[in-house]
Amino acid sequence: MTKDELPITKSSHEKFRGGKFSVSVDQVSFQDGIEVTREVVHHPGAVAIICQDSDGRWILVRQYRHSVGQMLTEIPAGTRETGESAITTAAREIREETGYSAGRLEHLGGTWMAPGWCTEWIDFFLATELTYAPLPQDLGERIQPPIYMSVEEIKEQIRSGVIVDAKTIVAYNLYFLKYEALS
Repeated sequence: MTKDELPITKSSHEKFRGGKFSVSVDQVSFQDGIEVTREVVHHPGAVAIICQDSDGRWILVRQYRHSVGQMLTEIPAGTRETGESAITTAAREIREETGYSAGRLEHLGGTWMAPGWCTEWIDFFLATELTYAPLPQDLGERIQPPIYMSVEEIKEQIRSGVIVDAKTIVAYNLYFLKYEALS
């Protein structure tokens, strides 16, 4: 489908506005005349960060995720504030969720998380040269103290279904795409 063949949004009506996202119902018209309704979650974007200590271990968090009703083991992550760059969000989130500040933040890539219904784009970073410099957690977060794991342990936890968080699995793959090529 070329750019000229993309469907046209005939109308878009906001149905919900929350603190982190909004939802619209859009009427979309394809070039062949077919019209469909699409519900879209509009998200400001997010970051996810591999925090790697001087021993090569990753720092993960266990965090309560209400939508799935359980604690998940995952890499630190967070939603971008209005007007905030991805790297600024990453630097803040590391401190809030792990208590560490990164001397170096390297962009690893990004991805749409659920493009069938959501505009959320996540930028992935590798944080190194860590020093202890905590910030308070967000009021509604319930994050347990950080967990330190070797890359091999993370691989086994993904393989065995203990780590089931998509952003952590994507980060693991982006890390190896970048650094496997160097070895």
